[in-house]
Amino acid sequence: MRRRKTLLGMVPLESPLYQFHPLTRMIGLVVLAVLPLFVLMPEANLVFLAALFVLFAYARVDISRLRIYLPLMVTVAFFMFAITVLAPDRRPDDIRLQVLGVTVYYQPLMRTFASYIRIMAMLFATIFYFSTNHERDMLVALRAARVPFAVSYVLGLSIRSAAMFLEDLTTVRQAEQARGLDDSGLSIKDKLKMYGLYLIPLFTMSLRRADEISNALFARGYTISGRTITGGPRPDYVLSQYRFRARDAVASGALIVLFVGVAALGWRYGAFQLADSPLNRWLAGALQP
Repeated sequence: MRRRKTLLGMVPLESPLYQFHPLTRMIGLVVLAVLPLFVLMPEANLVFLAALFVLFAYARVDISRLRIYLPLMVTVAFFMFAITVLAPDRRPDDIRLQVLGVTVYYQPLMRTFASYIRIMAMLFATIFYFSTNHERDMLVALRAARVPFAVSYVLGLSIRSAAMFLEDLTTVRQAEQARGLDDSGLSIKDKLKMYGLYLIPLFTMSLRRADEISNALFARGYTISGRTITGGPRPDYVLSQYRFRARDAVASGALIVLFVGVAALGWRYGAFQLADSPLNRWLAGALQP
């Protein structure tokens, strides 16, 4: 086996990224996922996406598994461009086009395209993090950042609960199939009603699991403050297994400098905007009547 299944998907058993501290990797998530917010120029975000796929290959992530996100990409694109065509945010000087008998406007379409590429860049930056980190790495990063125990516990449990919910849904559906339910002949309306009925067992299972987790924490002496019942600090064995080395300091510093630089150029000086796009200027000039 070259990969291990976690609650968040398939994570490689060995990766060059594991040489870095989990906190460094979480800083990478924050920087890479937020960076496209300051960039609207589609060429820059496309280069960013290409760099992400190079990182996917470098981290030994199975790129073929990324095709499961294709329906999401198509759905987001469909709704964004459909809204732009049906209700464009147009201005008097926008370039008017006729496409298959439908009147569209170039500038709103280009803004939608640039926004879509930016959303995809943020999405795949997040996917990259969850494809190269275990749940334990996330908790270690939060503890290393001195996040309060209550906050790290809630975040860690929320991540686990999202995956547990999908597993519970699979269990409920398999139980129905074992009892002879065949939903292949149901209409879309009936399928929606059936999914609504799933909420009852799923809610019951969530309440039962919450009670079990609460009892498990109480049995192990956990308190909301993260300290022992006597008030003393609780030794963190998991955190002691990781060391923040010089390479982590260098990588974290480089990521922070990259973030500050791009944010300053984009927000303060107005760089990386759609008006700076060579593609936008070329298309606007070619389509100008």
